[in-house]
Amino acid sequence: METALAILGIVLLLLGIYLCLRPHVPSALASYAGIWILEYSGKLDFPTVMLSYWGIMVAIVITVSLMQPQALVKATQGMAHTTTASLAGMFLGLTLGYSEMIIGAALGAVAGMFLFSRTPKGAALDIRTARFWQYLCAKGFPIVISVALSGIALMVALKEYRTLPV
Repeated sequence: METALAILGIVLLLLGIYLCLRPHVPSALASYAGIWILEYSGKLDFPTVMLSYWGIMVAIVITVSLMQPQALVKATQGMAHTTTASLAGMFLGLTLGYSEMIIGAALGAVAGMFLFSRTPKGAALDIRTARFWQYLCAKGFPIVISVALSGIALMVALKEYRTLPV
């Protein structure tokens, strides 16, 4: 049963990453559920403070998403760029530590949106405009939370199984 829960937790974390590309469903909710399932499986032990903090962050993401106009919620422009760059930043930051992993995911999201704004489809999102930063906050914030939750699970797994020096 523990193994089945661990697999379900991993699947939910991967689903959270996939849902970053499909903004209709809050990706952070799937990622957060994956963290809790991994906790209940007994395979990983997450600090209670960490689970509480990230629960508040997920609640904020969902609340902000519900307040956005439907046209913005349904928009998928730049989601692949932002998600990919955020994952790259998370993995790069993962080599340095917890805070650096979160910062890496956030900087990666900004870099991904910037790269998208340089494509023909993203030309309307010039970095010098408020529209760029509004779109980045609306789409990048949920991506950063989902990617960071996956990174946290990976970091806890690496620490618990003693393959990451602390």
